[in-house]
Amino acid sequence: MIQIDNVTKFYGERLIFRDVSFRIFDGDKVGIVGKNGAGKSTLVKIMIGTENFDAGTIGGLRAEDIGFVEQTPHFTANTLLDEMLTVGVEKFQARKILFGLGFTEAELEKNPNHFSGGESAKISLAKALLNEPRILILDEPTNHLDIYSIDFLEEFVKNYRGTVIVVTHDRHFLQNCVEKILDMENFRATLYPGNYEKFVRLKAERHAAQLKAYERQQDEIAKLEDFVRRNKVRASTAKRARSRQIALDRMERIERPPTTETASINLGDAAESANRVLILENVNFKGIIKNFSAEIFRGEKIGLIGRNGVGKSTLLKIIVDELKADSGEIKIGNRVKVGYLSQGHEELDDSRTPLEELNYEFGLNDEQARSALARLQLFAQVVEKPVAALSGGEKTRVALTKLILTGANFLILDEPTNHLDLQAREAIESALQDFDGTILIVTHDRWLLDKVTSRIIEFAVERAQEAEVKATQPKPKTQNPKPKSSKPNEQAVEKVEAQIKMAEMELKMIEHEINGAVAPDQLSALAQAHEAKLAEIDELYTRWEELSC
Repeated sequence: MIQIDNVTKFYGERLIFRDVSFRIFDGDKVGIVGKNGAGKSTLVKIMIGTENFDAGTIGGLRAEDIGFVEQTPHFTANTLLDEMLTVGVEKFQARKILFGLGFTEAELEKNPNHFSGGESAKISLAKALLNEPRILILDEPTNHLDIYSIDFLEEFVKNYRGTVIVVTHDRHFLQNCVEKILDMENFRATLYPGNYEKFVRLKAERHAAQLKAYERQQDEIAKLEDFVRRNKVRASTAKRARSRQIALDRMERIERPPTTETASINLGDAAESANRVLILENVNFKGIIKNFSAEIFRGEKIGLIGRNGVGKSTLLKIIVDELKADSGEIKIGNRVKVGYLSQGHEELDDSRTPLEELNYEFGLNDEQARSALARLQLFAQVVEKPVAALSGGEKTRVALTKLILTGANFLILDEPTNHLDLQAREAIESALQDFDGTILIVTHDRWLLDKVTSRIIEFAVERAQEAEVKATQPKPKTQNPKPKSSKPNEQAVEKVEAQIKMAEMELKMIEHEINGAVAPDQLSALAQAHEAKLAEIDELYTRWEELSC
């Protein structure tokens, strides 16, 4: 059992949190949440022993029992597989985890330092999982993972026999993988039982009860103070006045609970546009995007998903004319005004302050700019710092402020909830739900996809396909084609459809066998079979499209 008792932490004179106490039992799955800057990562550093604390005690945490996934990993081996072996495991274990996280056979021989940031995060995660520590601590583990890798991580965490502690803003992960949530707020920490939805309900109930108790006590204090003031000078009542004053002095004051109101984001009313907002016809780009075609209609809210590296962000940049396609047509409809939010915040000038950004782009004076930025919780010194000095979440808020001011009726958003805390994510989600314009969004935030989008386009290396969003979980999946009875080759179409269904069932069986395999030779053979089956399915879909035309 992990025991945290009255732990307090200062940075200089700045209080981070005080009197934090909770218990985590063996096998618990716990999520840690809170606003950016609430001290979540600091608490984790204290738990793993890399940060000191100023008061309190900690028990049940030994360095050798802890596996920690760092956000900025460092690798020493020459190949990915060898890097896995540095933690002292067998090759077959390493290969199993790497395949599950989406790495291919060829990538096992690649230098681990030559992977992207998201892939590096997966490598760090794989190393922690391989150790199978008694206590696994993950700091924002889903930040750089694609939906497929997050699905794998969720299954792993749910079935993990040890204790798992996760700092995350991923609401879908909190809903499906944790049994308790530690909420860090107002320099304190409160442990709630249950998943995300239960946490939201219990926190609201607790806040209401605290506020009611606070207001009752304030009424009682006012009455006592009034009695003392009126009666302390009268000889006949002075004794009772002193008694009331003693009661006031001894009273343990209830703190007013922090406000639960979140910043309200209003994207405004979308101006009327043509019915066809965007038409993409056979777009190609440097072998990454191949013959991609799609249509987006006025008022649609579409999610674009796919594995990291397949070209989702590239496609968005082609649409907004930051990149030129090698071939194909991109048509923006009449009266369509595009607003673009990039993942890397390239639309911001790092040398300017947020105030200067709004003045330069929109001609706002300081008072107008401060008012606009305050709507997204950007205040005081933050708006006077250079953009380069802001956190990722603060940059996103500045970029969103600019997006709102453009008055765009077609929003193209690339990971809009990255680096944002739960409150900010909920505010953006609500704004996008209320927006009556058109949205194309690339995101790994599955909760956002589920709540906002009406259609999903799955973007793959060889093809893109569409699927309706499911009410509970917008998992990417293959959509079975529907027969077209009006075609003369209907029997041929039905035959290929049957082959597709059979091949997809076989693919699921292979994936199930990979998760249960232990022998190195068996894993290698299954990985090759998996790649071959994917290629077979691609060929069948190509055949089906030819027959259906």
